[in-house]
Amino acid sequence: MPHTDAGFKGGVMVVRMLTATDVGLQRKNNEDSCAILEESGLCVVADGMGGHLGGEIASHIAIETVTEAFKSRPRQGQDERKDADLLTKCIRNANKEIYRRGNADPALKNMGTTIVAVVAGKDYVVYANVGDSRIYRLRGGELAQVTEDHSWVGELRKKNLISDEDARSHPLKNIITRALGMEPTVEVDVKWDKARAGDVYMLCSDGLTDLVTDSEIQRIMVKHGTSLESMAADLIEAANAGGGTDNITVGLCQIE
Repeated sequence: MPHTDAGFKGGVMVVRMLTATDVGLQRKNNEDSCAILEESGLCVVADGMGGHLGGEIASHIAIETVTEAFKSRPRQGQDERKDADLLTKCIRNANKEIYRRGNADPALKNMGTTIVAVVAGKDYVVYANVGDSRIYRLRGGELAQVTEDHSWVGELRKKNLISDEDARSHPLKNIITRALGMEPTVEVDVKWDKARAGDVYMLCSDGLTDLVTDSEIQRIMVKHGTSLESMAADLIEAANAGGGTDNITVGLCQIE
C-alpha cells in the first residue's frame, strides 16, 4: 500500500513524497524496503538480495540505518555538502552492519542490498546510490536517469559498448558490481542538483526498470502530472503487466 507525506518546507521549497511497493507476480517474499521522512525531506529505496530472508533483512537494515541518521538532521543551517556527507556516512554504516551480520550468521551469508536515496534541502536535492536501483528526474516533461548502475551491464552502457535496448535483455544484466554488504567498505555515489519547481524524482528497484522502458516510465509520469498516488500505481501495474518477475518499489519526490 502507498504511504505519502506532504508539505515538507525547506525555505521556499515544498516537497511531496510517496513510496509504494509490490511483491510482483512471481516472488513469495518482498525483499525491497522503502521509507520517507517528511520532517527531513528524505526518501529511500533498497532492493535486498540473499537466501533465507537475507535480502529482506539487508534492505531493512539499510533503510533503518539511513532513516535513523536523518531523524536528527537539522532543518535549519543544512547545505548540500553536509547532507551529502551525512548520506554517505550513514550508507557506509549500513554497509558495515550488513556485512557484519552476514558474516556472523551462516544463514545470512552473502546477503546484501542496493540503495538509492534523495534528500530535499532548502533549494537543492541531494541523491545517492549503490547498486543497480535507479533515480530518475522528470523535468519539463523529459525523463533522465541521474544515477549510474553499478552492474556489469551498466559498465558496458557507460562505455557505449552496448545499447540500452541490448542491456535490457542481456543475460548478465543482473550481475551487480557494487552493493551494501559485499565488502567491509563501500563507495557511495553522491550528487546534488539545484531544485526546480515541477521536478519529480523517481527512485525505483530494478523490478520496474527490467520490465518497463524509460520511454514508458516517462509517458506514465507525464500522464499523471501531480497525482503521485496514480503515478506510482500505474508504474507498478506496468511492471506487473510485463511479467512481474521481481519485487517492484517506487519512491516519488515532487518539488512544488
